[in-house]
Amino acid sequence: MAPSQYSAFAFSDIRVDGSVPVPKHRQIYDALREAILGGKLLAGEALPSTRALSRSTGVSRNTVLAAYDLLIGEGFAETRGGAGTFVATHVARPSTAAAAPALEPRQLSTAADAVRVWWPPPDFSAARPFGPSSPALDAFPVEAWARLISRNVRDDPQQLMSYGSSQGSLRLRKQIAHHLRAFRSSRCDAEQIIVTNGAQSAFYLCSMVLMDPDDPVWYEEPGYPNARLAFRARSSRIIPVPVDDSGLDIDAGRALSPKPRVIYVTPTHQWPLSGTMPVQRRLALLEYAASHGAWVVEDDYDGDLRYDGKSYASLQGLDESHRVIHVGTFSKTIYPALRLGYAVVPPDLIDSFVAVYRAIDRFPNTLAQAVMATFMEQGMYSKHLHKMRTIYAERHELLRARIKSKLAGALVARPSQAGLFTATEIVNGLDDVGVVTALAAAGIDSVPLSVAYTGPARKHGLILGHAAARPDQIRIGVDDMERVLSGLTSR
Repeated sequence: MAPSQYSAFAFSDIRVDGSVPVPKHRQIYDALREAILGGKLLAGEALPSTRALSRSTGVSRNTVLAAYDLLIGEGFAETRGGAGTFVATHVARPSTAAAAPALEPRQLSTAADAVRVWWPPPDFSAARPFGPSSPALDAFPVEAWARLISRNVRDDPQQLMSYGSSQGSLRLRKQIAHHLRAFRSSRCDAEQIIVTNGAQSAFYLCSMVLMDPDDPVWYEEPGYPNARLAFRARSSRIIPVPVDDSGLDIDAGRALSPKPRVIYVTPTHQWPLSGTMPVQRRLALLEYAASHGAWVVEDDYDGDLRYDGKSYASLQGLDESHRVIHVGTFSKTIYPALRLGYAVVPPDLIDSFVAVYRAIDRFPNTLAQAVMATFMEQGMYSKHLHKMRTIYAERHELLRARIKSKLAGALVARPSQAGLFTATEIVNGLDDVGVVTALAAAGIDSVPLSVAYTGPARKHGLILGHAAARPDQIRIGVDDMERVLSGLTSR
């Protein structure tokens, strides 16, 4: 028998607001559903007649009927012959007791527990200096890019809005292969290239294809944290191998873990210390990988942005044993929101890489690929790179000069021949994480050098992006840094 009173829920409290976009019957349904799931309406409890609820809410009976039909259709309520509508017994809460709050830490995968403990990357603003990951958006050919977007959408709209190839656009892959052969001495064709949603997607793809859980990975120390996270998600055996002025120290790696499954390196522009691996070290690394059955993941994140105009051969172009996966990105040369990267893969691994990519990321954005392919086909990419190299070299030298002039007692800026950032070392003993926090409060972005270390940091400093900062922003930004650092030093 249905209860005659509704002590836990007053149906007269249901309010229907005609000024909101939610349909009136949906508002009644939501109120009753919440009451059922929250235990205010108990199993078998009677709902009021449609006429009674219509009168109390001021809506038509048909509106109430529509709400009841939804509840019945989804199993929250049931009808009993001519007796009326009742709360269904199998979904109602047994009591009104509040659910116990969730306790932390909750059960997660070991990969999730491992990667979430790293220093969280900040969300950099294009309006603030010195975020180290952004190119010079103020110098990007926006109008020309907009015309290419319009042209591609107009010429083939249905194809661009449909599913794309998991390997990526053939037009774009041909252009990437041509560029790498011409400027990076790579030996590849379009069939070896997989287009990805940025370099980070390519790193994780490499970890999925090349490694079994807990295989050892040689990783540069210091090195790029986001790449470390991609491999750490697959293996706890991340082996921090020290770098010197010539890049990763092979002898140190041999002593730490003689048989790595993967070797991750940034040979053209070491992240973050900015050195370049000479050809003798490159050849030695390739020989070691071949003789020990290791795969080399070459992160070429800004190899197209060398200020000196020299075209350094990629590791992939020197590789005779087909052990190198070359990873590149357009985030640094075009803009980060484009979300396009690529991997150059040995021919016999293409099928495996494409199959795994199809499973984890399906396919990259088709419109972005089409526009980028046209940008390269028309020679606009090479012109843009030439322009950016000049701008970045000037901004890097200006930042170093301002730091030397204004912050000589606090920071030393390392020279660089490529890229978007300037690495500095703190020389007055301040903690770089604390400095970054103080600078952020003053409207200045940066990354602490210490987070590039897997173990105890051997160097403390700031990674400052000079590329996205206009000359006036660099001058004002360093002046602001001087005030912040002076305040920290005087405490």
